[in-house]
Amino acid sequence: MALTRTIKGVKHYAYESEEEFRKAHPDTPLITDWKQAEEGDWCVSDDGKIVQILKKGCFVDKKKRDNDYIRTVIGMFNHRGSSPFVGTIKDEIYRFTKKTGYQVKTGGYLTDAKKSFAKYVAHGMDPVEAYQKAFPKTTSLDHAERRSTLLLKNKTVRQAVDKEIENLMSEVGITKRYLLETTKDVIDKIDVRDNDKLRAIETLMKISGLLSTEKKVDSVALIQEFSGFTREKLQAFEQGILPEKQKELTDG
Repeated sequence: MALTRTIKGVKHYAYESEEEFRKAHPDTPLITDWKQAEEGDWCVSDDGKIVQILKKGCFVDKKKRDNDYIRTVIGMFNHRGSSPFVGTIKDEIYRFTKKTGYQVKTGGYLTDAKKSFAKYVAHGMDPVEAYQKAFPKTTSLDHAERRSTLLLKNKTVRQAVDKEIENLMSEVGITKRYLLETTKDVIDKIDVRDNDKLRAIETLMKISGLLSTEKKVDSVALIQEFSGFTREKLQAFEQGILPEKQKELTDG
């Protein structure tokens, strides 16, 4: 089955075999020696994949030698380099590197764009939409999906999101003190089932950061469940009535 990646709104393919390629492109010329292929040509990689040359260019290396290179959905490759033209769909196709450009950083400077992203997410906006709004020059949905997911794993960004959520909760009177008092009220109620009490206690304490566990509740997902803070949702929040299934953010 062909692998795909959308770049600047255009879907590009990496076919696993010539047979698969011919089903979609029965009459398209195929260059068997990829070093002879030109921009726009379809060629065969060293491991037998069929890909299109998205860009062909030349650069001068440290020894002042001219080097031709190609860019495809499986990466950038140097004609003079020793690395074989092999692989699968890459996240990073704009430089010669084995490392992905989408690696998670633990900290880093909180730029204005990242602050905006954190604020949008805290207010309940979908992370991908939040990324596109915070970084308006983004044209690739694929890029926005990857970057938004990884930004939410960045420690500095997550702290900013948590701070925004804390501010939102404080604005409607939901402070850590309030959560503790509400937890006590739930415990003290006679007509509440023990399981419901325990679930309310655990959930509220996780949200407030008072309970340290190996698997923490995703405050971003929870805040999205309660985005808008309608009266009904606030009442449910106060009573410890939360959705049965919590939303989780995963890599795309």
